[in-house]
Amino acid sequence: MAPPPKALLVGGVVLLVTAAVLAWWRTGAPEALPTSEDLVPASTKVGSPVYVGVFTAGSEFTRTLHLSGVKVHATSNTSQVTLTPHLCRGGSLGVTTEPEVFCPELLDPEGQTFGSGDGIVVEVAGSVPGVAVIDPVRLAFRENLHWATLPAGTGAVVQILPR
Repeated sequence: MAPPPKALLVGGVVLLVTAAVLAWWRTGAPEALPTSEDLVPASTKVGSPVYVGVFTAGSEFTRTLHLSGVKVHATSNTSQVTLTPHLCRGGSLGVTTEPEVFCPELLDPEGQTFGSGDGIVVEVAGSVPGVAVIDPVRLAFRENLHWATLPAGTGAVVQILPR
């Protein structure tokens, strides 16, 4: 006697879910992103933003990350520092006040892909003199079937000088 069609459907769904869970488990969690203990030194004047490259994916970076955001944290001796993360598509920079010279496309990283040749840049601006110590950024991303938020790159120390 043949099983009823409803039982076949339920059995197929259970088999499909089991296969998906097994595939997810076998692929493992995303591996750590490159980090460094070094700090990039930078300075700028009050009211003038400086752009600091904190993570660049070189040619050896073979992964494609689907970014859902970039988290930036800093400790400052003044609370009047603005930090804005950007995705530098197809370029890289160290420290500059003119990012367009080194970066053909400066984008909001949310919803973008990140791969070889791309970089993460933090725009730092202050309205009063002070110093900001920026931690390595944390990339929130999806890679294959896994989601993660992992530290990447290096931190920075930005001195904001009087005009």
